[in-house]
Amino acid sequence: MANFTRNDTDDFVPSGSIESQSTCLDRFHYGIDNGELTSLTEVSYVFVIIVNSIACFCTTTLNVLVIVAVKRSPRLQSNTNILLASLAGTDLLCGVAVQPSFVVWKAFQLSGIPNNCLLREIQNNLLGYQSLLSLLHLSLVTGERLLAIKYTMRYPTLVTVKNIRLGVITAWVLSTLINILGDVLTSLKLYFSTLVAFILMSCIIFIVFSYAILFGEIRRHQKVIKTQQLPQGEMDRHVKNYKAFKTTVYIVIAILFSFLPMAIVLLFRPKKGYGGFYDVLLPWFRTFAMLNSLLNPLIYCWRQKEMRDYIMAKFSPTINSQNVIC
Repeated sequence: MANFTRNDTDDFVPSGSIESQSTCLDRFHYGIDNGELTSLTEVSYVFVIIVNSIACFCTTTLNVLVIVAVKRSPRLQSNTNILLASLAGTDLLCGVAVQPSFVVWKAFQLSGIPNNCLLREIQNNLLGYQSLLSLLHLSLVTGERLLAIKYTMRYPTLVTVKNIRLGVITAWVLSTLINILGDVLTSLKLYFSTLVAFILMSCIIFIVFSYAILFGEIRRHQKVIKTQQLPQGEMDRHVKNYKAFKTTVYIVIAILFSFLPMAIVLLFRPKKGYGGFYDVLLPWFRTFAMLNSLLNPLIYCWRQKEMRDYIMAKFSPTINSQNVIC
């Protein structure tokens, strides 16, 4: 992928740390010999492997259920939910590829198997690809809410299933092209990094300004509801829009907090690499970013009773059959 955080040694971490050694020949590389610290790093690796092994199964299962629920349940096929199902598709990629590649890479490092550069590169590329996809899909979700609340009259003509599909396909094609061209045209990596950085910043700025506008619109609508006697249909529409808006707010907050540790590392990484506790914490920073793909479907189920009931119904036959066996 055109890694927008790439330096000469690694994509997502500072040079000089355990995860940024260009040789990848040893398990641990420290500036000083500290046996206790090595043991702490080994323990950290064991726990991140366990956490991500469990999380990848849960992430895959829940996101598949979200996609199936929106696909098969007519009550869930609103424009917002169709976009959330598309976002679940990017989270599914994390469960089936990003987290397993991370587990394999760390298991190889922990066991001392040499030449892990390829595994590290694959994991970095997958994580960057999935992160870019998630942010583009989140921009689509935000845009849909902005049109629904701010431009209510034009919403039915602007936000259609056809336009939603076009937006989702565009996000996947754009991310994939950047991923492929960034690896093929190595001499143009700097230009692709600049392009990806521009896309990311544009998405972030759009999301921030959109939610600032949406908060103002929501407050205005609430004042209108309190001061005027609106028809029941209009009241129901406002309530529905506000509920969908709150769901997207929770998703944005979850993504921001999940990626915050990694963002801090990228923004304030030192010129000279660190070992020690940096090597202990870096795998957890990646883990927090990947766990967002598990958190999103939990938010959908928490906020939408219909989706929660559909998913629970899928588990109930299994639970009932176990009870019969017992």
